[in-house]
Formats: sequence, structure tokens, C-alpha cells
Amino acid sequence: MPMPIRVRGRAGDGRPAPPRRTVTRLRLTCVYGGVFMLAGTALLAVVFLLARQAVDRGNEPVFEVRSEGTLVLAPADCAWPGAGGQAPCPPASDRRPPRDPLTSPALLVLAALGPLSVVAGYVTAGYALSPVRRIARTARAAGR
Repeated sequence: MPMPIRVRGRAGDGRPAPPRRTVTRLRLTCVYGGVFMLAGTALLAVVFLLARQAVDRGNEPVFEVRSEGTLVLAPADCAWPGAGGQAPCPPASDRRPPRDPLTSPALLVLAALGPLSVVAGYVTAGYALSPVRRIARTARAAGR
């Protein structure tokens, strides 16, 4: 007895159903792409923070020891309070943070990371589904 033709929509239409798209592969692509995106973002954040720390600190000393043995935890260019009676550093309201030179390259890398993670997720989903396709092909051949 031949197998009936699948019909989508009305039962009396008689047209065969169009082939289904691989919804499973698209779902797995989203999952794997999200995992790749999170991993790439975390790696970029670690590299960004390490580079920012290296750029901010540079080669200036972290602390400075004066002749009196006092430990000063301030940048070396701040005035010594005993020298002129001034405050050691200008108040925070007078200082403006410099524009970060690493922000725009990091955003460009994130923009490129999105499509790359989708492609990597698509390839990984295909690799994960290849045994399932092989099993389904074998079962179809055995059922004929």
C-alpha cells in the first residue's frame, strides 16, 4: 500500500506539501551563535580592560616614596602638600576624563563579532545535525 501524500491546508486540495525548512537548524544556529557571541564578548571585555589598565597606568610608578618615608598614593605630577600648601591634586570637578581611544575599535570588533558568531553557529549546527540526518536517511531507506 503506497504512503499517502502529505497535504497542507485543505484536505481536498491534493497538492503535496512544500518541503519544510530546517527549523531545528535555525534554532540551533541561534543557540550556538548566542554562545559564540557571549564568549567573544567576554574575551573582548577582558582584553579591553587589560589594555585600558595598561594605557591608563603606562610606565608611571604606582606609588612614590619621599625622603621623609611617607607613602603617597597619587600620580607623580600632583603637587606635594608640604611644598606650596596647595591641595595635592586638583579637585575632581576640574578634571575631565580623557576620551578613551579603545572604545571605537572595541565597538567595531563587536559589530564584526555578531555576523561571525551567526556563521559559526550555523556551521556548528550543521555539524551537530549531520548524525541526525544520516540516521533519518537510513530510516527512510529502510522504510521503503
